[in-house]
Amino acid sequence: MIKFFRRIRFKLMSENKTGKYLKYAIGEIILVVVGILIALQINNWNETDKRIALEKKMLKELLTNLRKDSLDNAINAQWYQRVERSARIINLSLEKKIPWHDSLANHFGNLYTHGISTYNTSAFENLKSIGFDLIRNDSIRITLTNLHSINYRLVEKTEEEFSKDNHNQMVLPILTSRLKMERWFHAVPHDYESLMEDLVFQETVRFRGVTMGYVGNNTKDANIRVGNLIRMIEKELRK
Repeated sequence: MIKFFRRIRFKLMSENKTGKYLKYAIGEIILVVVGILIALQINNWNETDKRIALEKKMLKELLTNLRKDSLDNAINAQWYQRVERSARIINLSLEKKIPWHDSLANHFGNLYTHGISTYNTSAFENLKSIGFDLIRNDSIRITLTNLHSINYRLVEKTEEEFSKDNHNQMVLPILTSRLKMERWFHAVPHDYESLMEDLVFQETVRFRGVTMGYVGNNTKDANIRVGNLIRMIEKELRK
């Protein structure tokens, strides 16, 4: 093709047709520019296609992680709610001096339990290394970053706080000095009747219920946001 254009230019110059040569030269320049623009556009299309494909891949990975997080949150929230409920039942029984019954053993045993969040962050970290602007949907991008930087962080921070030594040194010694763990989720008081007048124990139980309820509420709130984000991503992938 280049040789073909060259022959035409040579012929016009040899015939001293300067006007036609200039017109031809301008036309050739325009043709080259158009060709370059077309090539650039095709390249842009290819890059856009690659970017969209990578975005979909990342959204699918995020979806997989979020579904696992949703299950983990739901299980942990149940644990925290169980502790909170058992604490209320125990204190109510002690305050009203309700006689001992075997079902209370499960509630006393629940005071020792708590959830542990294990969030799946591999897809989020991959996206962070690539760049959050890969996600074109602003709502998904903002919700995702808020989930990890605010909601997940709050759950992890409160779990960490209530598992520290100072908390355990304040709560666990009081529980273990008055209760006997016979098996998992099953504890029996050394002297049930004495606990009816034991305000230190009752306040410790109340504190345990309130703090675990607080973490549970944070976990439930995080899970609501996880569910919303899952639906947003699923909708985006259906486009």
